[in-house]
Amino acid sequence: MRSCGSNTGRLAEAADEHERSLAVSQQEGFARGEVQSLVGLAALRYATEADQRAERAQLRVRHDERMRIEALRAALAARPGQPVPFDELVDAVWGDDQPSNPRGALRNLVQRLRATDQVVTEPSGYRLVLRKPGPRQLPADLPDFVGRADEIAKALGSVAPVLAITGPPGVGKTSLAVHIAHQLHDRFADGQLYVNLRAFSPGAPVTPEQAVSRFLRALGAEEVPVDLAAQTELYRQMTADRAVLVVIDNATRELLGPLLPAGERTKVIVTSRTDLPEFEQLRLGVFGHGEAQDLLSHLHIGGSRAERAELARLCGHLPLALRIAAANVADGHLPDYLTELRGDDRLGALEIEGDAAVWATFELSYRAQTPAAQRLFRLLGHVPGPDFGVGGATALLGEDATSPLGQLVDANLVHRAQDRYSLHDLLRIYAMRLAPPELGRLHDYYLVNADAAGRALHPEFSRLPLPQIADGVPRHDMKDTPEALAWLDAERADVVAAIFAAPDQPVTWLLADAMRAYFYFHSHLVDWVATARTGLSAARLHQDRTAEATMRGSLGLAHWRGGQFAEALTEFESAVGVAREIGDEQALGSSLINLGIVNWEYGRLAAAADALREAVRIIGENPPALYNLSGIHMDLGPLDLALSYARDVARMSAEQGIPTGRAFAGTHLADGYLLVGDFERATEELDAVASLIDEPSLGAAFVARTLDTRALVDVARGRFADAETGARRALEMAVECDDPKSEADICNTLGLVSYGQGRFEDALLHHQQGLELSRKVGFLRGEVDALTGLAAAQRALGHLSAAFEHAVEAAAAAERGQLNVRLVPALAALAEVHREMGDEEEAERCRLRALELARETGRRAWAEKLEVARGR
Repeated sequence: MRSCGSNTGRLAEAADEHERSLAVSQQEGFARGEVQSLVGLAALRYATEADQRAERAQLRVRHDERMRIEALRAALAARPGQPVPFDELVDAVWGDDQPSNPRGALRNLVQRLRATDQVVTEPSGYRLVLRKPGPRQLPADLPDFVGRADEIAKALGSVAPVLAITGPPGVGKTSLAVHIAHQLHDRFADGQLYVNLRAFSPGAPVTPEQAVSRFLRALGAEEVPVDLAAQTELYRQMTADRAVLVVIDNATRELLGPLLPAGERTKVIVTSRTDLPEFEQLRLGVFGHGEAQDLLSHLHIGGSRAERAELARLCGHLPLALRIAAANVADGHLPDYLTELRGDDRLGALEIEGDAAVWATFELSYRAQTPAAQRLFRLLGHVPGPDFGVGGATALLGEDATSPLGQLVDANLVHRAQDRYSLHDLLRIYAMRLAPPELGRLHDYYLVNADAAGRALHPEFSRLPLPQIADGVPRHDMKDTPEALAWLDAERADVVAAIFAAPDQPVTWLLADAMRAYFYFHSHLVDWVATARTGLSAARLHQDRTAEATMRGSLGLAHWRGGQFAEALTEFESAVGVAREIGDEQALGSSLINLGIVNWEYGRLAAAADALREAVRIIGENPPALYNLSGIHMDLGPLDLALSYARDVARMSAEQGIPTGRAFAGTHLADGYLLVGDFERATEELDAVASLIDEPSLGAAFVARTLDTRALVDVARGRFADAETGARRALEMAVECDDPKSEADICNTLGLVSYGQGRFEDALLHHQQGLELSRKVGFLRGEVDALTGLAAAQRALGHLSAAFEHAVEAAAAAERGQLNVRLVPALAALAEVHREMGDEEEAERCRLRALELARETGRRAWAEKLEVARGR
């Protein structure tokens, strides 16, 4: 549409030029010029009409596509949470007028729908996951908000994507932003996001990584990257087609960039003490005389108009100071309060932004509280997190904080939002100057409850022992999963802030360890990496080797979870070294398992197997370790050992009543028997797995891989038609699941099918596609299989030079990745190419090496083939 509009504008300009030329020609009697202008106008009219026809055609196409997407959504929504068969969806969208490739057209339409809705591919069809209501993160609006009428009108009428509200502290920037956001929220059906970056508060601000991570999770992202660039890209993708309102409080220009969404239907409201002229800006100052009077009247402050005017003056016309003063004088005598406010010159040295009167307001309000409330206020000033609950306040105070906390809320010294509490930045600064920090009991509260919640949710994780906990620290009931998860969700940001605020204390690594399982299973990778690094620094500072091993293991696991394998390998190797040094077998076993998995990802199969076997010797039978050992030996060999480990996993899964474990072990057994050449037993295992396919935790990707294995068995038995049917079904599911590794495997299977049917050109196409997919995602096994298949197909077509290059490359890649099981067919293919090229000596050398490897790895069927090749 933009290109059409731009073209239409150029045509209009050209028409104007011809009109002017025509007028001049007619005026001067220039016939040829007149004819040229008329011809030009006629051509422009034709071009304009063609342009308009093209634009109308584009509109019709887009309208038809929108109608089809709506028809698809309606058909899926008619059975929410249930798979709707593919053919039913095709009928619902196209009816009798179906496209030539209905499944492909349906797949493309589903991809478009996934821009706004979550659609899951099931073996039998597509399932719509009804979108949960968008996030509603706005703080509560002030019930007695007054003033700022002009600014509100400008904000509500603004069409700018970003609106900045700037001004000095205490003028009500946050209150105005929240008030405006509540009036706008109906326009943003996909949710409202809020973050307080705390850029002007004591302590470290919220980082862009932390802020974007929270936004992504609120928007429904299941996997949140650690890297800020990847986070920002995902955030912009998720907001590209959503109507979302984002409120970013207490920001600076440096923190702001990554938090800005990408969609045309988004709106951002920013508050800052710094000027932000690059955005549409509302600059706030203190209240005017009339607004101050209106606020005091609204708060039911008595006295004469002159006395209220003097109160406003003594409070510097700051809304924050006015509200605190009003809370003090609500039940008192205004003249007496004014006398105190005028006479207090003890605080002249304690100026905020040059306004000592504000300190005096705070002082009078603080002195009016009970001793318990005063002490709690002093303690709360040092709380490092963005907010706190009654439990944390009680831990600090050493007694039930409900009543004194309520008094502070009534005095406007503490702000309450549902069951969470916080202090304004200026009040925090004031409170911090009243007393030194006393955070030991708060640390104990976080530690004992984070540990209990983590054990309730994930008891299988090992943890560092807790130190002695202070008496009277609240301990919440964490027996039920919902309560444990709710506590961790509510306190996560505060625990993370506590870790950052105590970088040289043992509580740092203890808290980081207590939160590790929660971070792992709930994908809080940004917080995880940052806290583990802080814990590691503290452990090294205190020379605590056990803590160092634990933090290195935690950091390695966080990097692995985020796909940063090089960093993970470094940390796990260090963790293993420290655990060996101090003789901690539990830590050593855990670190070895993780080290093995990362080495496998890197293609260091022998090192991976050694690490996992040592872990099993230390900690005994461990299903994850045995399952991974089975997978490693499927590539490294011997296959009998891979099958033995898979049988152990199947046995333990059956004994413990874990059907998903039995299913995964079954697929390993089927793969192993296929590679050995025992097709009957491979089929038996696949049949057993088929009875477990309905397990919801397995998913469509698992089904696709199982179908691919069955297709390979059919290929081995010469049932090429059945193999092609199964492989194509598997490929469709792999594409829908966005599983490129499985997609590459299945393309190679289709290549084997085509080769077996004598369709060598088709085999080339399938293996080439498998090669491209494998290289795109770094899938070395798929790359070796594709190159081996390409070598065979090129040889069959008589392209010996290309076949030789592919076979050499396949063998080299298999050697590089220690893929001994895959090296057997690669060397066999190379031997055949050498033989076709007339180099019998080199062919025999490759055959003998392949035969030796086939015997070592247990590829018995291949050993038999290679023995037969000797006689040939």
